[in-house]
Amino acid sequence: MNGEASDQSMSMGRPVKNRSRSDPNLERIRLQISDPEKPSSILRRHSALTQANLLTYLRDTRTHIVKELYDTECSYVDQLRIVVHKYLRPLKNPEHAGLVDPLLVDEIFFQIPEILNHHESFFEALKDRMDTWDNRQKVGDIIVNSFAKQPVIDTYTAFINNWKTAKEAIRIATNVKPSFAKFLESASREHKGKLTLDALLIMPVQRIPRYELLIKELLKHTHVDHPDHRLLVQAQGEVHDLAMKINRMEQETEAAEFQQNRLREVEGIIDGLTGLLHADRVFIRYDFVTMINQLGAKKERCLFLFSDILIITTIKRRSGTMRKPSQSITHSSLGYLTLESNKYKLLMKISLDDLEIIKPSPSSTRKIVIEKEHLEQDLQTLEKIATLSNTLMTSHQSLLEVVRDMIDSLQQQLAADEKSTNINTDPYYTRLDLSVTTEDGLENMVVLFWSAEKRLAWERDFCDTKEKLAVSGHRRAPPEFLKALPIRKTRAGLQFTCAAPTLDLNAFSLRDVWVCNSDGYVGQVCILSLQPEPEVTSCNGVCNARILCVASVPALSQSSVDAATRRMAFKGTRPSDACAMPSALDDSEDSLLDMQPPSNRHSTMQIDSDSSDDETDTGTLDSTDEDSKSQQSRELLIITQEPPQEESLATASTAAAAAGNSPQQSTMWLGTEDGCIHVYNCNDNIRIKKNKVRLQHSAAIQCIIYLDNKVFVSLANGDLAAYRRDSAGGWETSKPSTITLGSATTPITRMLAVQGKLWCGCQNNVLVFNPCTLSVEQTFAVCSDVSRAVLHMASFGYGVWASVQNSAVIKLFHSLTYECIMEANMAPSVAKMLAGCNDIIRQHKAACLRITALLCCKDLLWVGTSAGVILNLAIPHLTASATPYPVLAPNVAGISHGHTGHVRFLTCVEMTPKKHLTAKTKQASKGRSVRRRGSISVASRVLVISGGDGFEDFQHFASNDSAGRDDSTNHLITCCCGRCNGVSSDSTNHLLLWQV
Repeated sequence: MNGEASDQSMSMGRPVKNRSRSDPNLERIRLQISDPEKPSSILRRHSALTQANLLTYLRDTRTHIVKELYDTECSYVDQLRIVVHKYLRPLKNPEHAGLVDPLLVDEIFFQIPEILNHHESFFEALKDRMDTWDNRQKVGDIIVNSFAKQPVIDTYTAFINNWKTAKEAIRIATNVKPSFAKFLESASREHKGKLTLDALLIMPVQRIPRYELLIKELLKHTHVDHPDHRLLVQAQGEVHDLAMKINRMEQETEAAEFQQNRLREVEGIIDGLTGLLHADRVFIRYDFVTMINQLGAKKERCLFLFSDILIITTIKRRSGTMRKPSQSITHSSLGYLTLESNKYKLLMKISLDDLEIIKPSPSSTRKIVIEKEHLEQDLQTLEKIATLSNTLMTSHQSLLEVVRDMIDSLQQQLAADEKSTNINTDPYYTRLDLSVTTEDGLENMVVLFWSAEKRLAWERDFCDTKEKLAVSGHRRAPPEFLKALPIRKTRAGLQFTCAAPTLDLNAFSLRDVWVCNSDGYVGQVCILSLQPEPEVTSCNGVCNARILCVASVPALSQSSVDAATRRMAFKGTRPSDACAMPSALDDSEDSLLDMQPPSNRHSTMQIDSDSSDDETDTGTLDSTDEDSKSQQSRELLIITQEPPQEESLATASTAAAAAGNSPQQSTMWLGTEDGCIHVYNCNDNIRIKKNKVRLQHSAAIQCIIYLDNKVFVSLANGDLAAYRRDSAGGWETSKPSTITLGSATTPITRMLAVQGKLWCGCQNNVLVFNPCTLSVEQTFAVCSDVSRAVLHMASFGYGVWASVQNSAVIKLFHSLTYECIMEANMAPSVAKMLAGCNDIIRQHKAACLRITALLCCKDLLWVGTSAGVILNLAIPHLTASATPYPVLAPNVAGISHGHTGHVRFLTCVEMTPKKHLTAKTKQASKGRSVRRRGSISVASRVLVISGGDGFEDFQHFASNDSAGRDDSTNHLITCCCGRCNGVSSDSTNHLLLWQV
């Protein structure tokens, strides 16, 4: 009866009178059940009367908690209704249209109506239970049904994400619109609790944690045998998960806001830096360093390391001596007092994808630094012990003497170690060599840190950041298909053979793509233009033989002329004999040069500022070698004599241009099966212009590649021909250097420029060829089967992918150690893509499956197959060190659009106009070369192009009645992020295009 009376009074809304509170035994029990895990043990220790009283207490307390849940939910719904009816709807009413912009109103009250609808439903369900309340009634089920639904979770998470934005919108609107501020003030005065709009909008944030507390308390006072107990446990888990998610999102929002503020502050102190704010970008650290320019001079620089880029700035003190921090500043502190004491100007912005450490810190350095850190930590601990020992009340003189002796010993050891190792003064410990991938190939940067500890710390943070960047890159969205371009056949049997983008720009500041077709008797070139949309503008025959290869050859750059002139004047040689055209640093500082890998000595990053006002030279590199110093002096003297020599070279170049071999224009070299090379200017209209140069060889042209100011041509008879530039900057076409690397049965089938060397596929081996000495430095086998020649190679960073004849397996090799790191079989992924096609076609394609094309683009390896399927896999991050890379199974993803027949080629080209990407350049004062300014690597739209036989949509294989039809025709396929055009499945040749 007591329970029923209590329940009836509860349902009537009257306060409940607890008749059991006077029982002293029950009061003692009440104190004992504060631990919710022991009610069953308590019941066993008391009499039947006491157990009855306890159940009554639990029942009455549970009723009070449910009543509190009901009352607070009623109040919460009332407050939400006030927000909607007193604020949102009046502001959306036309009579208040001038108060604030309607879009801003939607932003301020984002998701509030949805939250109100949800809680009105929950309140009605709770009210129904209260109207029929008894001691066996349940509420856990309606809590689970209300808060476990995904729409509710999405609504709250969206509201939390927008909450701070709504607060900021209110602040801005009240400052700009005084009438809006008066409206908010008037509405808050009408509220019975005088709550402001900010106070009302924070209620949804606070409500979910309140539910969690009430459910926890309710579960504590619900007996395990009660039918609601199990449901409340489930409800507690659901609400806890939602509360944790909201709390996590609040923390992430605050952290993101903190990072954005940091980025704004860094952007504000660097002159010339814009566009630093990015949602996923995180500031890591900054360091003051010394960098070495091409002339060997030291320049003070500041490195700002972020999660995806490295920014290099010049430094100029505001007043007095330039302030330098006592230690490197990491992400835990920006150290603005130090930063603001200097001026900074943007010099370079480099993507971390294009940056690698050439030579990691040696293990000896790490050991020395770690030992020093341990000694310093022990010293700090002993100093604390000495301080604490002074507080002892008993005699502790002996303890102090022991501690002081240990402190003196550690200090002497630290001083001795620092003096003996010179770890902070020896360049071997403080120097870091970095390689940067630019449009011109790999270039070097030399960085000197103030101490080995700082170098090691920066290297550690850099490597950790690169690893995180690589992991996040593996989760990127796949390239999206753009379009398929049909190429009408002008002759039966025409098939794509190769393609390459031009280097010179057209009228739209874009590069065209030359696509070659052949039928064995005629060679045809199609020009693919990217403006306004990718389309083929012309197709014309250029020769009477099959075109096997095409290559873009750059024009003679001014930096090459400058370097060749200096080398010619100093060493008495022709520019064509200058192989690597090294900088002045190469000739003046042999000790530092020896620390660079041989493959990278040919180029050094230029880190000078355009303005001498931004910086002060700190002198040239220290050296005890007098010959080296005198050599550098002569080099500097020679530089002052460059203008007349440049004039003579310019005159010679003009003469060469008149002869049709202009070094100022990039060219396209086409190699044919009859041993002929046809050379065109990139912007020639092949419809009306003939080739400028025609070079005849004794065997078919297998491959053409430009490297190190030379053009290398591999022939079917095993010879390698190397064309050099003449004194006018043109090409010495009459007398190429010829090196025999193979034979007629084992020719050079594929060539690839890797780390300044030429990798030549010869039979089942790769020959690493030095373009300077024209000799083979290394040979290694790609596979053990001598009958399978290396047919395809592609490189990215320190990795080179290779495939051999009649094989569906690709292998990854390290470009410096030549070890095989990974291999992957493409057959399973191809079989998965072909699962919906005809059984006979699928079996035929699987039986003769092989790799037909490889391309590295934007951290993705593109693989073309004989089945027409195109595959993607993320390129693993490799470092310059020889440490073994863990062999992991790559995640191979098939692309839904491909070809009916073979994939004949894969290539890529930038779609963003070059004038938007070209870094600022400026001719420096006399005797100094052109320097690259701005960004080394700029995010751009890159188009990946596939050419092959026919076109197939593998997603709709089963429903495509024309699958397998006319599989001998050619197609180009395109793809662009965010947009997709209609595709054609007719019987013409196609190019397929994707954007990455």
